[in-house]
Amino acid sequence: MRKLLQQEIFKFRHQRLAWLAPVILIFLMGALAMTAQNATAGDRKFYISSAYGGFQWLTILIIVIGASCVTMEFEYGTIKQLAIQVNHRWMIFVGKYVFVLGYSGLLHIVAVLMTILLKISAGRGLQWRTVYLYQQSLLANLVINALLDMYGSVMIVALVFLLASCSHNSAVAIATGVGACFMGEGVSSLLLQSFKSALPLLKWNPFNMFFLQEEYGNPSYQQSVTHLSIQQLSVGSLVWTLVFLGVGAVIFSRRRI
Repeated sequence: MRKLLQQEIFKFRHQRLAWLAPVILIFLMGALAMTAQNATAGDRKFYISSAYGGFQWLTILIIVIGASCVTMEFEYGTIKQLAIQVNHRWMIFVGKYVFVLGYSGLLHIVAVLMTILLKISAGRGLQWRTVYLYQQSLLANLVINALLDMYGSVMIVALVFLLASCSHNSAVAIATGVGACFMGEGVSSLLLQSFKSALPLLKWNPFNMFFLQEEYGNPSYQQSVTHLSIQQLSVGSLVWTLVFLGVGAVIFSRRRI
């Protein structure tokens, strides 16, 4: 596994996306921070705690990176070389998954650090110890949001890897992943509103778990949208992560090379 991770790091370092992703993230966060300078104090607290939209943009970047990481091996035929080096092909799948999660963690750190810098200009008048949600400081809200988003990305990456294992083209895998992750929330809400009699079962659908980080920033979501507590969403995310990983690993292992 260690050798597989080293190979992934080596290959990724020589891709433009590895260096462009942080630049794109910083640019988008900076753009939102500039537009938020004249916002109300309440809105500025929200922007800071959500890393100036960085967590949402980061999700898209991780989907692109995750889908490309899997499909490119089959597109360029390099999967054959990797398959020779391991006893079980699922180890390649897991190795790539761990690598993308590690890169996701790195981007989350970049987002938090960039938020701290942007607050100097866009968050004037607000202190890090200012009380915000759950009677916690603004800094605590930012850190908790980052941790929840990192935790949520564990399931998102697993789903993207599953979709990419079924696809023969990176563009298709990326489009499907973005659609599933962002339209999935709407699909889940529609299901829960349309079939209220089946609510006890439907509220555990995988798309509902995407609201984990959003529910922390919007506590009213528990009653009006997800019908699950943050703790329940966390458990559901973990269960669906294991399901997606298991199914994805099987498909990846049996795919013709």
